[in-house]
This record gives sequence, structure tokens and C-alpha cells, in this order.
Amino acid sequence: MDNPDTFGAWLRQQRNQLKLTREQFAGRVGCSVALLRKIEDGERRPSTQIAELLANCLNIPLAERSAFVKVARGELSVDRLTALPRPSVSPASTAAMPPLRVNLPILPTPLIGRQHEVEDLSQLLRDSQCRLRTLVGPGGIGKTRLALETASHLPAAFADGVYFVPLASVHTTRFIVPVIADALGFTFQSASPADPKTQLFSYLKEKQALLLLDNLEHLLTEPGIELLAELLANAPQVKLLATSRESLGLQGEWVFEVQGLPIPASGYSQESAQNTSVELFLQRARRAHVGFTATLEDYSAIVRICQLVEGMPLGIELAAAWVRTLACDEIAHEIEHGLSFLSASTRDLPARHRSMRAVFDHSWRLLAEQEQAILLRLSVFQGGFQREAAEAVAEATLTVLSTLVTKSLIRRSGAGRYDLHELIRQFAAEYFAERPAEQATTQARHGHYYLEFFSQADGRLRSSAQRETLAELTAELENFRAAWEWAITQGEFALIEQTLRTFAMLYDTRGWFQAGLAELEPAVVALEALYRQPTPGRTEQMALGHLLVCQALLAFRLARHTEARVMLERSLELLHPLNEPHVLVEAITFLGFVMEVTGNYARAVELYSEGQKIAAAIGDRWFAALCFICLADQVGIVQGVVKPENLYQQLQSAVADWRAIGDLRLIAAGLNLLSWNAMALGRYAEARAALEESISLSISISDRWVLGNAYRGLGIVAQVQGEHVQALEMFYESLNIFTELGTRQDVARELAELGRSVFALGDDAEAGRIWHESLRLTTETQGVFTALEALVGLASLQMRQGASEKALEVLLIVLNHPASIQETKKRAARLRTDVEARLTRPQIEAAQARAQAKTFEVAVDEVLKRVEFTH
Repeated sequence: MDNPDTFGAWLRQQRNQLKLTREQFAGRVGCSVALLRKIEDGERRPSTQIAELLANCLNIPLAERSAFVKVARGELSVDRLTALPRPSVSPASTAAMPPLRVNLPILPTPLIGRQHEVEDLSQLLRDSQCRLRTLVGPGGIGKTRLALETASHLPAAFADGVYFVPLASVHTTRFIVPVIADALGFTFQSASPADPKTQLFSYLKEKQALLLLDNLEHLLTEPGIELLAELLANAPQVKLLATSRESLGLQGEWVFEVQGLPIPASGYSQESAQNTSVELFLQRARRAHVGFTATLEDYSAIVRICQLVEGMPLGIELAAAWVRTLACDEIAHEIEHGLSFLSASTRDLPARHRSMRAVFDHSWRLLAEQEQAILLRLSVFQGGFQREAAEAVAEATLTVLSTLVTKSLIRRSGAGRYDLHELIRQFAAEYFAERPAEQATTQARHGHYYLEFFSQADGRLRSSAQRETLAELTAELENFRAAWEWAITQGEFALIEQTLRTFAMLYDTRGWFQAGLAELEPAVVALEALYRQPTPGRTEQMALGHLLVCQALLAFRLARHTEARVMLERSLELLHPLNEPHVLVEAITFLGFVMEVTGNYARAVELYSEGQKIAAAIGDRWFAALCFICLADQVGIVQGVVKPENLYQQLQSAVADWRAIGDLRLIAAGLNLLSWNAMALGRYAEARAALEESISLSISISDRWVLGNAYRGLGIVAQVQGEHVQALEMFYESLNIFTELGTRQDVARELAELGRSVFALGDDAEAGRIWHESLRLTTETQGVFTALEALVGLASLQMRQGASEKALEVLLIVLNHPASIQETKKRAARLRTDVEARLTRPQIEAAQARAQAKTFEVAVDEVLKRVEFTH
């Protein structure tokens, strides 16, 4: 075989020897097929991280990986690879291997000076005896970077993936479980009786995975340590790679102390600086100042700088940023005066600052008094901030922000946004705590700013600016949550109440139902305590009523219908005396939701009509439109009172009006309803077009719930035309979305419809299982009309199995139930005709008698207990 003359040709040769297609190999590497083609064709060099993933996939020996990466990057000749062994992965096993699961962040620069540590750690984590490896060291020493590099070498060793779990912003051990779940892409099931921790441990029990738990030091309380110990005990094939400023103190823990980068004895040339802290300084200096070129005199000063900060990567990076304004010997001179504490154990200093104080004190002392004051105030922000917020909260001018960016104390993160490195933010916050009055004033400004920012966003959220506004609010979520907690603590309930329309819209659109309920609960508890006082104020009454409305909407989405109804009825008791129609219309409309899904259609129509009247009176176009959608759904589709042709024209006109408003979510919901009416008229092409537009709009604003309903609609369009394979594809898309959201009533409804196509394709056992599960869910969530649909499906199965009398009995119960919608009644009536054709008159009369003698609840219970199909 000819020796290839380029890395791309060599790579193609190796892939062909493995008998892998380009798609299969790209899946193993974790890159796109297009990128792999460009690499093989010599159009592009792989990044360092992609090169390392290629090395993993080809089983390049650890000792040769550094050279392999350099060849891939064009730093060494491809001839260097000729001595490597042939790829050792067998073609059969490779072809069947699924894509590797990795969520490690892509790193912009190669790791310097840590190759031996990476190899040692990688080897140890492959050892079955090592389940917990903790990288310990002071802040800024490079624990996270070393852990990420190590983890990037290990995907092939863990069949179920390697996952990065960032914990720096997690302030309490309560959130460790949800953050791990988020990193894994695991969604908690609200229908499960198990708590989130049990669900997560059950999910991980059989998984072979590596979790990189980053920044654990502030979570090493007894609950946090116990949680990690339980995780290891319950998931025997899961390994933990942790970073912390102190060891975890667990049995079986392998501790690795991360030292500073190597420091050369002398640095008189760039060659002698390779793989040392000096190389890192040079790399960062050139990024800070493109024209920077080190002289011979500079090299000795750079070595001195690295010695002063003991090879700490963060210290080196901050020092290198000063090359824009200071010579290297000046930087060393300045740092010398702030490093004395490193030579002694200063026990009264917090551990997380013992190694970083030199760098931060140096930067701190070089700030003007105004710059210091602003940096302290900026420490109240969470997750970054916009320039306007910095000015309003911290009185930070653009000039001062620019200075702080130049001095590497804050970072510009794009789109007019800034943030502080977490360690710098902690450093500033600690100083700020020594000025409690000023800190409290700044926190108050921060709280007012973000609560007002959210309250003012409601109008834009319901306009043509919706997409941009959703993105803005999502970016500021951490700041909003901090402001929300401050407001609860300070009793600023008027401010909280003003944000609630925005809160409800944002959390409902994004599908953050569980998180929203958790954040609302402390405010409700605090207000309930105040409301029990002899004379609660109007502000508190208004806020409590409105909070209950928001809680009820999110509880409704999670199919907690009884809770939602109780919350809404209580909110109406509180709100009616206050004569606040802008809030009252929300409570009335949402109560209509609950009445509709639980089968009380008459009451739902009353509430929607009342809500529409209130909305029209106060000029609330959005709620007027929402109530119109709900009424159209009820009187047109559910009850069939209005002729489809007339309703179709009304909906077309309404959607045109909503396009003028510009609210994408409202338009998408309207298009979904329009599609249902088009289907009733047999206009399937129009229905499909409306649903496809709804999908596009929903994706653009990340509205998962409306998206799920649009996919459901496409499934039904295919189903009614006999295209059951295509219908299943759409139904499963919808089902996956609703399952992830935890909206159990939507899951039950989707299952009822999915079962029809499965049944039509001849899989009776699976159809029966699906309808049975749908019926079980609806009994838990009180979704009566969905239960009736599932019963019709099960009756069709009974008829096919020869149990026609039982089938007729079920169908009669469905047809006589007041909550049966028009489509369900039509299906039941058609099936009844087929069933009765198989029965004698006495058999029909007997079935009728049994149906009349049973309540709906008894009938459902009997069906659930029967086992007439194979699970």
C-alpha cells in the first residue's frame, strides 16, 4: 500500500482499513461528515480537540498522541505516522458502534505543559479500581482545564458518554441533582412517584459513564458529600472526575494535587519555553497584544513572573494582559509587591483566595478609587450583564467598563454583554461584604432594575418583538432570579406582582413548568403568612392572587388539574373585590382551561366568554384573541355547534389579525386551530401548510408546547389519509416533546391518537398497550375527553379479538358521556354500527343494560384491570 503524503490521505486510508463509511467514522469522532470530508481532502486542518478525538477513535498509543496531534495540525511531517500500528478496532464491532456521547465544551487553545498529567489521569480513570478522582488545588491553578483535557481522551472508554457538569454557579446542594440531569440530557418525569434524586440514580444505575463535576468546593457540606457517595453506590459503572479546592473526604477517593505549570530554570529562548508556563505567557501576551514579540531581556522577566505566581495559569493570563501597557520587567516588579502571603500560611484568609490574592491584589491596587467601587458593585450581577444595567446598577460608565476590560477584570462576552470571571466576582463580593450599607443599596438597585426590566417586557413579549424579547429575558434569567429572591426577602411584593405576566409568558413558552413552580412557591408562602394577619393590605392581596394565577397555569401544564382549580378559585376570591380586570382576565381564562380538559365544557364556554368580554372592555387584544381561540375550539371542534365553513372563515380572519399583532406564539396556536378546522372540511393540504408554518414559528421562539401540538396535528393529517407510517413519525415527535416537558395530559392524548395508527398497521398488542397507558394517565390527571378517546380505541381492539359485547358496552358508555367531543362520538358511532352487526338483538340489549347500570368510573376501572392483550 502506498504511503500517503498528506494527513488527510493517511486518515482516509485508516478509515478504509476499518471498512467504515465516512458517516460512520464521523459519528464515532463526534464531528460532521462535511468536516471529515474537508480534512480527508486536505481542505482543512482539524482543531486540536478534533485531532485528539481522532486519536481516540484510532487507538493511537498514548505515548504517540502528542506527535499525532502535531502531524494533524501540520506541525510535523506525515511520515511520522508510518511507524504507527494498523488501527486495532475490528470492522464488525466498529460498524455497529453508536456515536460517542460527549458534551465537553470546545476549547479555543491547546493545553500547555500538562501532557504527562493527562496521560496519568487518563490511564487511572480506565482502571476499574478508580471510581472517584478529585483534582485539588487553589483557584486558578487550572483544575478545570486539566480535567477537560483528560476527559476528552476518554469517550471511547465509557459506552454511555462523558459529561461536563458545571457547578460554579450552583449555590446550594439542592440543585446538584438537577444540574447533573441537565448535563446528561435527562428529564425528570412529573408522573413518577419517585423524587428527582431517585429518578436520576435509577437512570444511571446501568450506565457506563464519566461525570466531570467541576467546582465542587462550595458544595462540600454533609448533604453534598452524602449525595455523591449515594451516587457512586447506586451507579456501579459511573465514575466521577471532580475538581475542587479541597478533597471530598470520601472512601475510595483518589486525590490528585494540581500544581502550577512547569517553570524553566532560565528562559533565554522560545525553544526552552515549550510546554512550560512561559509558553502560556507568550501565547496569552500575543492574544492581548498582536504586535508583542519577546526580547532576550523579556524572557528572564517572564520566567520571574511565572515564578511569582507559581505557574498558576490564571495568574499568568492576567499578568500577560498587562503587556499592552507595561514592559515585562515592570509587570514582574508590580507583582512582587503583592505576593508575600504565598510564602506563609495565612490561616485567617479564606482557602479559595490563598493562591490568587497576589494576582487580584495586584490588579486591585492598580485601579483608581472609582474603578474599585464599580468593580465591587458589579459583583452583584449573576451570569453577566448589559452595559445599560451596569450603568443603572453599578454607575459604571463606558470609560470605566473599557478600563476594566483592558485590565482583564471583566470580559466582553458579545452582543453588548459583559461578565466577570467567577473567581474575580467572588473576590470583589468578599470585599464588598465589608461595606454592608453600600452592598445593600446596590443589591436594591439590582433588584429594582431587573424586576422592572421584566415587568416592562410584557408588551414586547406579545408583539412582533417576541423572539428578541424572549432571548433578552432568557439571557438575564440568573439576574432576575437573584432580584426575585431579594424582593421576597425585602417584602417588595408590588415589584414581584408587576413581573408576573412576563413570568408566566416566559416560563410557559420555554416549558419551564417545574422550575417556575419552584420559584413561585417561596413568594406564595411569604404572602400567605402576611395574609393571615388581621388586616392584609391591598398590595399583598393583589400579589397573592396574581401569584396563584401563575402557579395554576404551570400546574395545569403538568396536568395537576385539581391543584390548578383550587389555586384559581382562591385567586378569584382574592381578585374579584379588587376590581383589577387585567389580572382577573388571566384567572378566568386559565380556569376555563381546567374546566375544558376535565370535561366541563359548559362551564369552560362561560369562562371563555366572560374572559373575552373583559379583555375587549380593557383593550387587551392578546387575551381577547386567546379566549377567541378557546371558544372556537369549544363550539366548533369539541361541540360542533358552529358550521365548519363559517368557523373556518372566522379563523382565517382572526389569524390575519394576529399576524398584524405580530405575536408568533399566538399566530402558531391560531394556525394549529385553523388546521383542525381545515381537516374537518377535508382540506388536508391547507391543514398541512398551516401546521408546517406553526412548526417553523414555534421553533423560532423555542415554544415546545405549541410545537408538540403542531406535530400532533401533522400526525392526524397523515392518519386520516391512511398514511400511518408517516403519522407515527409525527406522533412520536410530539410524544417526545410532551414527555420531556412533563405534560402528562398531552402525553395521554398523544398516546390515544398514536394507538389508532399502530392498530391500523396491525400491531394489536402494542396498540392495546398504548391505549391502556393513555387511559391510566387520564385517570390520574382527570382528562375525561382523552379517556373517552382511549376507550374507543380499546373497544376496537375488543371487537377484533371477538369480544363484541364488551366492545359495545364500552362504546355506549362513551356515546352517552357528556364530555365526548364530536370526533370521538363519530368514531364511536361508526364502530358501534360494525359491532352491532356481529351481535344478536338479545346480546345488544344485554350490553345496553350493562352500560346503563355502570358509572363511567366503574367502567374505566374494569377496563384497566382487564388483561386482554399482550404487554
